[in-house]
Amino acid sequence: MKKETSDHLFDKQFKESLTKDSLKKFPEEKTKDKESALAMLIGYVLKWKRREIDHSHIGEKDFQKIKHESLEIFRRSSSSGFTIRRLPRIAAAASILIILGVASYLLGEKHFFSPGDRQAQVIEFKTPRGQQSEVTLPDGTFVALNYDSKLKYHISPDKKLQEIELVGEAYFKVTHNKSRVFRVITPDMSVNVLGTQFDVRAYPEDNRTETTLLKGVVEIKDIPQKEAPVMLKPGEQWRYDKSTGEDKVIQANTNLVTTWRTGEYHFNRQPLNEIAKTLERMYKVNIHFRDAELGKEVFSGAAYKDDNIEKFFDLVNLTIPIKVQRDSTDIWIERK
Repeated sequence: MKKETSDHLFDKQFKESLTKDSLKKFPEEKTKDKESALAMLIGYVLKWKRREIDHSHIGEKDFQKIKHESLEIFRRSSSSGFTIRRLPRIAAAASILIILGVASYLLGEKHFFSPGDRQAQVIEFKTPRGQQSEVTLPDGTFVALNYDSKLKYHISPDKKLQEIELVGEAYFKVTHNKSRVFRVITPDMSVNVLGTQFDVRAYPEDNRTETTLLKGVVEIKDIPQKEAPVMLKPGEQWRYDKSTGEDKVIQANTNLVTTWRTGEYHFNRQPLNEIAKTLERMYKVNIHFRDAELGKEVFSGAAYKDDNIEKFFDLVNLTIPIKVQRDSTDIWIERK
């Protein structure tokens, strides 16, 4: 099957083959494989920036095609969302080109887009169950998206405010900028930062919303039934209980909070029915408790993406005797 432009851009070997001399082969490559040639051009722009391109190799029509391709990506993402392809391992994600990054970079180039092109738009990133991804946003912010998460990046002419909508969990490393507020919006609160590293967990089906600060300072606002904002210091975690409406700040082990990025989850005295929601996203399954009271039992332990889910249930069985039945993606749990 013939590869499309995006297929080349998502290929790790293709990305690693791009050098500052790659474009000398562009005219020849264009006659052999137009999709590969376009991917070479887009990848080069993303990797080395347009200002470094030797214009003796590239014509204006080629740049116009980059603009057209990028705008098409924006239109698709605005209308139906953009699903990031699965990365084999999260550690390798940073070395793989995400095609949306091309459009993100080009949006900031004055000569590529007219003022009308730079009106407020939204780029949507999605990761389905069982998949994690890493992206760099147009403003330089690094984001790692956890399983079954969605992020909307609002592109706006307002340089003093950058807004992100999040459903699910994400780790952010925000580029420091004193003149701009970076805001993450979730259904239960919003987080304002100037430049920092933090983790936000805001799944609509979970009973708890959390924000954990690793570095810098964040301000949590728009908390239900609470007017005063909450300021976090490094090492602190803000928790909001949806069932009681209560929130609190605790000291957190930040290393454990972010281990999901390497496929690990650590649970500390959490109810099995809450743990099950994480496992469902992690393993792409549906977990059912035949006894509702069993789901309220608390458990401490760890789950690893590289292990099958049965190993986790074996661990649970050491302290909470359970019987597990599986039918394809449906798992039924009951007491022994």
